[in-house]
Amino acid sequence: MAYDALTTSGINNLVANYKTTEQNKRITPLATRKNLYQNITSAYSVLSSKLDALKSVLSNLNSSSSDSVYFSKTATSSNTNFLTVNSTSGANDGAYSIRINQLAKNDLVLSNDLVSNDSSSVITGPGTHVFQIKTGDGSGGEFTSKVSVTFSETDFSGGLIKNSTVIQKLQQAINADKAEVISTKISGDLNSPGSFVVDLNGTETTINYSAGTYSEVMDSIVSQLNSISGISAQKIIDGLSFQLKVTVADSSKYISFKSDTGLLLSELGLTGEKEKAASGLVTASVFSPVSGRSQLSLTSRNSGYDFRITSLSDSGLSNSLTALGLNLGASRQMFVQNAGLDTAGFLYSTNQLNSKIEFNGINIERNSNTITDLINGTNIILKSVMQSSDSDVSVTVNKDVSSIKTKVQDFITKFNDIYTHIKSNLKSFGTTKALFANDTTASSILSTLNSFAYSVVSGIPSNQINSLTKLGITFNVNSGLSLSNETTFNSAIENKLDEVVEFFSSSNGIAKNMIARIDPYLGSGGYIAKSKLNYDNTIKSLSDSITFAQNRLDKNAESLRQRYINLQMQLAEILSYQNYFSSSSY
Repeated sequence: MAYDALTTSGINNLVANYKTTEQNKRITPLATRKNLYQNITSAYSVLSSKLDALKSVLSNLNSSSSDSVYFSKTATSSNTNFLTVNSTSGANDGAYSIRINQLAKNDLVLSNDLVSNDSSSVITGPGTHVFQIKTGDGSGGEFTSKVSVTFSETDFSGGLIKNSTVIQKLQQAINADKAEVISTKISGDLNSPGSFVVDLNGTETTINYSAGTYSEVMDSIVSQLNSISGISAQKIIDGLSFQLKVTVADSSKYISFKSDTGLLLSELGLTGEKEKAASGLVTASVFSPVSGRSQLSLTSRNSGYDFRITSLSDSGLSNSLTALGLNLGASRQMFVQNAGLDTAGFLYSTNQLNSKIEFNGINIERNSNTITDLINGTNIILKSVMQSSDSDVSVTVNKDVSSIKTKVQDFITKFNDIYTHIKSNLKSFGTTKALFANDTTASSILSTLNSFAYSVVSGIPSNQINSLTKLGITFNVNSGLSLSNETTFNSAIENKLDEVVEFFSSSNGIAKNMIARIDPYLGSGGYIAKSKLNYDNTIKSLSDSITFAQNRLDKNAESLRQRYINLQMQLAEILSYQNYFSSSSY
């Protein structure tokens, strides 16, 4: 062996060459097999995902219910500047003529416009004022809201409170209000049992009570009320008297008490009104119509006559609404803008609140500008009032061929995704073996797809749509399915929809049968998962073998290095003696 082989760099080269040789001989073949199996499991994962996607599309095509894609509709408006339309599945086909004569409005009441920095002539000292706001409930009844506003000592300066402060305090009280019911005070004993119903925004719950002291009865009622989601109830104790206080968390919901089989509700003073938060009925806003003046507006949350503001009233000796000119009661006094103090009142007459249209020559009114109950399954969104010179808007509702076509095209795409994925992985290139070569799982899926591409649905007569070909869909063994004849397809959707539905979703339909055929391949217990598990186990075994071989190789390489180092030391000692003898001969 040459001396330079036993230098440090020489030893490193010898060990490196040994490791490379052994790596190529023992580890690389294992790693190559592992990489192949990892690629196969990856291809299986992709295949499973693609099959899931196809199944999802097939599930849609397998549905024949009224909300399925086959019954999707498209609605069009001849002039979208005036109105737009949209339809859902199952909408009635038809053609309609519409004229818009009036748009729906949210009821609006305006207070007096008061000089902001002037002192209120009505609110003269601290205290709590109570007032009521009532609106229509949309179905002929009323919502009631009892609002409290408190003017504190800090709101006054020198015994006076500014108009702007009064207006702002009312605005804050209205917008922060919650539906709250407080009973009258009761004491003593209840002699007879009974029950009543609490109605929370249409959801009714029966509350039972027994004879006993009012304290005990109140505890039982509070416990039952607090078990209702969205309600908070408490017993208020005042000496020997008790009150019930109930608060609704959601300002959009009302509460009422009714149907008492005994006398308890009457004794509590609960009359059956539908109590709702003021903030759920109206929006209170403060603005300055001119510099230095303040004004309050109340706008109903919902548009239309059935949700109009029906009453604004101070309660008892309270006069907070009076301070703004809004203690109108049920009177619909109209707002008048004056050069001096405005006349508080309503901006619109009741006749101006609903939308008004002529529908196929018939006069129609609705509370909203979005009309959902005129054409079954179709929403009409009114946008602008029409002038006499404007032509009627034509609305048409027809089958949505585009949506059905998109869903069928999605089926074709998902089918081809699987087909080409398997086909591409069945081809070997040079020395590179195909991932699905000799794979029975992939081959059986490919065979299944081929059979459905050519198959005729049994039970459907030959003069009906019973194959993909009769839908204008053809099959190519290299690329899969294609929508090759759109004329045939569109004609089938428009004129033979029942046959299309039967072809896909009948008991022998292609969608139902394809789902049945691909289902066994999916899920944790499916064929793909089982095949993938076998490869995963092999991959783990190969990983263990590679780790073992690598550790052994590293150990052998280190042992070899040590032997070379020992030889290096021996050589150094020999060379030292040689130099000694050489020098002694002189």
